[in-house]
Formats: sequence, C-alpha cells, structure tokens
Amino acid sequence: MENLTDDQLLDFLDGTGHETEKEEIKNAVIASDVVKRRMQALEAVHRYLKRQHGLESPSKNFTEKVMAGLHSKTSFAFLSPKNGLLLLLGLMVASGIAIPLMSSGAFDQWHTFFTLGQVPIKNNWVKLPASIPFDLKVVVKLFLILNIIVGFVLLDRTILRPIFQKRAERFI
Repeated sequence: MENLTDDQLLDFLDGTGHETEKEEIKNAVIASDVVKRRMQALEAVHRYLKRQHGLESPSKNFTEKVMAGLHSKTSFAFLSPKNGLLLLLGLMVASGIAIPLMSSGAFDQWHTFFTLGQVPIKNNWVKLPASIPFDLKVVVKLFLILNIIVGFVLLDRTILRPIFQKRAERFI
C-alpha cells in the first residue's frame, strides 16, 4: 500500500482515523521502505510541531500598522549614500582627468578607419560600407556627457533627495 497520502500518515501519527486504517498503515510501513522513509520524515516534522507551544499571535495593533503601511510611499534606494558618494567621486575624478586632456588636444590625432572588407556577411541582404571612421575625441565627448548625466542622477539620489525628504517630513 505505497499510495498512502501524507494526510493519512499524519492522521496515523495524530492517533485519529479508523482502527482498520491504522492497521493497514502499520503493515505498509513494515512492508515498504518507501512508506517507512516517508513515515520517518513525517514523524520528525510531527515531533517538532508538537514541541512548539501553540501559534504566535500578532500584536494588538498589527492590522492598523499594515493598513497604515499600505498608504506610505516607499523609497527605492538602489544605492546606499556611501556607495553613491563614492561613485559620484569616481565620476568627478574621471571627468576631471578627461576634460583637461580633451582641451589640450590629446585626443585630436586619435582617429582611424575600421575596414569591413573581411567581414563574412552575405552582401545580398546587408550592404556594409567599405570602412567605418572611428574618432576617439567623439568617444571621449560621449563619455563626458554620460558622466555628467549619471553624476546628476547620483547627486539627486544620494544627496539632494534625502535632504529634501527630511525637510518635507519636518513640515508634515
């Protein structure tokens, strides 16, 4: 009788159920190793649950706390203030190095062409140009623009937003 359910085995452990069913379960445990292992696992769980002293009850104002929490705004802080400040400092250092290099003309001579003649793509479907120009000065300009954008976002998230939230909480 290996098709016993866990409910039947738990009823047996609780001492509930019919006498004929109890005898069938005893015989199944003796006859089958699978049922015996399931019974041992359920006995361990059953002993653990018996040692517990009833269900824990929530605090008296649990419902009010949950209901009040439903209407509060959650802040999605993806960076801790410390990590945000470190990242902002890193962006400032990278921009501080790139801007003087750019203004001194360090990237003016860094341009080349990538030839695409050796790319193994069928030219029937995709028409490729013979070469693509690459200018490092344009790349550095894009890098600086992205640094400025990310820097403003980090400034807002890590410094300005917490300051203005504290001010707003004082007036509420």
